[in-house]
Amino acid sequence: MKKILLVFVSAFLLMPMMAEAKQEKNELEIQDSLKRVRLSLLKKEVDALLRVRLEKADDLEKKEAEHWRAKYKENLLTEEHQSESRGLEARYSKLSTDLGRITEELMATKTATSDFEEKASSEESSLEAFQMQVDLSIQKRLEEVPGDYPLNMEKRLLSLNSAKESLSKKNPNLIRSMQDYLDELLERHSWTYTQDLETRFSLIGNRPDVKVDRLRLGTVFLGEVAHDNGDVQALLRTGALQGKIYDWNMDLIPSLKTEVRTAVLTSKSQNEVFVPLDVLQNKTVKNTVSGEKELTAKEAFIEWFKLGGIVMYPLALAALFAILLCLERFIFLYRRGHLSKRFNKKFDALVEGQKYEEAASLCLKKETSLSLVLFSVVNRAMETRDAAEKALQEALLREQPKLEKRMALIAAIGTIAPLLGLLGTVTGIITLFTVITELGTNDARVLAGGISEALITTELGLIIAIPVMILHGLLSEKVEQVTSELYIQSTSLLNKMFPEES
Repeated sequence: MKKILLVFVSAFLLMPMMAEAKQEKNELEIQDSLKRVRLSLLKKEVDALLRVRLEKADDLEKKEAEHWRAKYKENLLTEEHQSESRGLEARYSKLSTDLGRITEELMATKTATSDFEEKASSEESSLEAFQMQVDLSIQKRLEEVPGDYPLNMEKRLLSLNSAKESLSKKNPNLIRSMQDYLDELLERHSWTYTQDLETRFSLIGNRPDVKVDRLRLGTVFLGEVAHDNGDVQALLRTGALQGKIYDWNMDLIPSLKTEVRTAVLTSKSQNEVFVPLDVLQNKTVKNTVSGEKELTAKEAFIEWFKLGGIVMYPLALAALFAILLCLERFIFLYRRGHLSKRFNKKFDALVEGQKYEEAASLCLKKETSLSLVLFSVVNRAMETRDAAEKALQEALLREQPKLEKRMALIAAIGTIAPLLGLLGTVTGIITLFTVITELGTNDARVLAGGISEALITTELGLIIAIPVMILHGLLSEKVEQVTSELYIQSTSLLNKMFPEES
């Protein structure tokens, strides 16, 4: 029983353990079942993944195949592109070469065109400069002809005007213009080496259409003898640098008239006759062959004055103005600055006798600067010394400007006169050299004569300035003398009238 109880107890005790073991076994079976389920699920997942992998692999193979097909197509397209590119590059290279060649040809053409345009412009400028030079030469010749040798003057002027008109047209005819210009020059030049004797109509004196015999020897001598009464005239230079240089002269000395008449009339028979004319035919020769009368002093002065030019007129006005001013100052200083000893003695006597009213009346009668200054003092005899001094100062201030009036103007005229003379000289020399440049001269006497004429204004300026400055010095000395006497006399009077306050 004990054994059964023991067994029962043991069984009772073992039952929980068995139950636990069974429970454990069940749990293990459950876990195995779960594991098998999981394993089955995992297999299914693996199978699914494999299928997916296979599908992906198939897709990848398809895509790779498509990729390679696309790559193949791309390679084909690349090869086609490269082939086309090589063809285009070849065409581009050829076109670039052609373009470079055409560009070079174009640049060469442009350079040639530029050079041609430059040459054309240069030639055109040269032609314009030459045309302008020709025009200036014609204009200068037109200005020279009126003062040139007066032979065929109208024809020469017409030829030169025709030459100038040919240049002034819209399409200038340079060749025609030069032809007319050179024809005139050649005609003028031919006269220097030729001579002729002709019968023609001329003008002698106031009688028109006088038939004369004319003899010309180059450009040195031209004489005419009238048929009706044998009047003679010769073409002589006037000696002037401007204006009419050649002029007909009938007023010849008798001996020269006879020789000219003989020269003209006997030349028909080829006889030799000496013509007493200098080759230069300047003013000195004209004076020796002309039958002019000797000028009077007045006429000589007028002629000398005209030679000085336009500046002589302001110089003459300056001289006249200076003379009037000096005369006015001398008269004024003689009247207002006169210092009379008789007046001084009488005035001093009245002041010493303290007869101030009579002294004042005496001062008012004289109306000189000294009397007016002294009056200002004696008029304050009943006042203080200060009042007298103030009146004296006012009187001196009033009188001194009156005494010195116009002195500065006289000095200015004395200074301006030589400057005006120098201006006239410079102007005359400029005119002289301008005329010499335009007309030319080989005579030193003409040049010296022109300079001497230009120096006339300087001579007159000094002639005016020297006396004016001397007169200004004399007037200034007189003013100083009068002013000093005013101060001395007024101060002496002041001390006499107010001895206690001095």
